[in-house]
Amino acid sequence: MGPGSLIGIVVGVAICAVLAVVFITLGKKETAKVDAMLANLSDEQKNMIKNQSYAQADGKDMYTTNAYIVTTIDEGEKLKAVLLFYSKEHQEFYTRNAKLTKQDAAAKGIAPGAFVPALMKYDKDMHYFDFKKLV
Repeated sequence: MGPGSLIGIVVGVAICAVLAVVFITLGKKETAKVDAMLANLSDEQKNMIKNQSYAQADGKDMYTTNAYIVTTIDEGEKLKAVLLFYSKEHQEFYTRNAKLTKQDAAAKGIAPGAFVPALMKYDKDMHYFDFKKLV
């Protein structure tokens, strides 16, 4: 080993450890948020979310489904909708956010507890549908 190579290895391991701790912490926070949302839903609502089907849409690996609106957050001129989906491949719920103007949100029927059409792209490597936009 040359001079400084041991220091380089130690620094590299330390950086990787810090990044791992950060990602694990963020993952736990997201899981806790989803669990809190699920605690407020009935079994019937959870089953309705799980049973949403996907239909082929225009574009490569593009599909449509219905997103469940968990909550909306007023951000002044815009409205943030928290969407809830279920991944059958991973057997877990996950959230995505959509920001819309209040006028657009009203036109699309954005309200907590509603299902609204969403465009999704299927990621073949990760085996899940990722949210692109509301339709």
